[in-house]
Amino acid sequence: MRPIHLVRWGIPLALAAVGTAILVATDVEGVGEALIAAGICVVVANLMLRVAFSDQRDRDREERARRYFDEHGHWPGEGPRR
Repeated sequence: MRPIHLVRWGIPLALAAVGTAILVATDVEGVGEALIAAGICVVVANLMLRVAFSDQRDRDREERARRYFDEHGHWPGEGPRR
């Protein structure tokens, strides 16, 4: 398992597991729910970061295509205009 997968899935899973164990095994209120909520928050934050980085890759690809168009007069993958 790569370290990024440990952060992306291992930590939230561990938080949820510990929260569930505390919720089931003790009468302490709030601690188990807080740990489960923290695990959910880590997953949501990771998803938001992945979406943000994929958007940046799309922007970079579009910028390269525009530079190519400026230099050659046609889009990449298309033939020159006649």
